[in-house]
Amino acid sequence: MKSSVHRTAVLQIVISIIIGIIAYTLEGEEEAWAVIYGGAVALINTLLLLWRMESVKHKILRDAKHYLWIFYRSGVERFLVLSALLAIGMGVLKLVPLAVLIGFVVNQLAWIIAPLQGRNKGN
Repeated sequence: MKSSVHRTAVLQIVISIIIGIIAYTLEGEEEAWAVIYGGAVALINTLLLLWRMESVKHKILRDAKHYLWIFYRSGVERFLVLSALLAIGMGVLKLVPLAVLIGFVVNQLAWIIAPLQGRNKGN
């Protein structure tokens, strides 16, 4: 049985492809690549969370403080990676900033949709 995070990652891939096609037909190739890049950044965020969850799953931790420390560290790691990737996309790669942010935000909506899909399959 796949977790909600797995469903979110798959849904983010599908959403990236769909909004990339939409951006290409409406705005052109430059915006399409920017939207896909933004979606890839959101997917990387999800994959980092999944990696951290899997790495902790098999560890025996001493106390709640240790879990809390891992939780905070994971949040800071993901924030720094996402900030760097978004800055690289808009600054170094000179992608269309609004399109990058649209791709990122729309893919983050998968976090709302994926758990709903899992709930509907169970009924």
